[in-house]
Amino acid sequence: MKKKILAIGLAAAMSVTAVGLMAGCGTDGASITQITVAFSRPASSGTYGAFNELVVNSDGKSIDEARNDDGLDFAENVQYSNETGTVIADVAANPQSLGYISLGAVAANTDKIKAVQVNGVDATVANIESGDYKLSRPFNLVYKSYDDLSDLAKNFISFIESTEGQALVNEDYIGQAENPVAYVPYEGDETTLTLTGSTSVQPLMRDFIIPAFQEANPGKNFTINLSGSGSGQGETDAVAGNNDMGMISRELGESYTSQLEAHTIALDGIAVIVQKDVRLTNVTFDQLYNLYMNGTPIQIA
Repeated sequence: MKKKILAIGLAAAMSVTAVGLMAGCGTDGASITQITVAFSRPASSGTYGAFNELVVNSDGKSIDEARNDDGLDFAENVQYSNETGTVIADVAANPQSLGYISLGAVAANTDKIKAVQVNGVDATVANIESGDYKLSRPFNLVYKSYDDLSDLAKNFISFIESTEGQALVNEDYIGQAENPVAYVPYEGDETTLTLTGSTSVQPLMRDFIIPAFQEANPGKNFTINLSGSGSGQGETDAVAGNNDMGMISRELGESYTSQLEAHTIALDGIAVIVQKDVRLTNVTFDQLYNLYMNGTPIQIA
């Protein structure tokens, strides 16, 4: 039986602009005394939905209630980045900025960015598992019905939940299979699998699960298509039949709970990141809320 994760809401967002990038050009990160610019994912992103639910709504506030007069969800100092890699590049280019990404994406980019503590707790797998680190969310595969999945799709899920698959997941995330067993290779004739959706889930699939799945099935020539621009696309594609399974980095959106099933494959933390040389080491939920909602800079002691 899967572990239950709190539902994560969604709200509206806007597209990225270059204003924030220009603010920190030519500035030494170690000399920065405040964070004035914030980067966010768009509304279709599960990372945005989790940040909204866990930070923006942490005191019972909502984006709609705190909306600016000009109609923006966040303050004017917030810029929008379409993908995880774009958030990393944007924050790395501007030492006066802060952003949030999947914890699993931090390790490969420590030459450019670093994760800071949140409420005095390090963003680590151990702290997520213990519940001490509060910024976490589920990685889900979604589909209309498990019974209607292709045999290849079912076998792919069985690989993720096998002893071999869980060893990969647990390197940077928290696997959700309670009693993993050895993987049984696929014996059918299907060769194509299409996954679309969350850009936070994609690195786990692309760099770990898919290569290992191929290797575990010698002699099979699979074509596994992996794409998408956010959790919202994973859901809409699954409903429309445009994929075998959607990838979302949150719980199902309310409008999809009667149309899709969600299968939790991992828990992930949301890391708050700054440029690697910036002296900021910790942020609180209140500081994040005020930076994103009110445009209040975060002071660096």
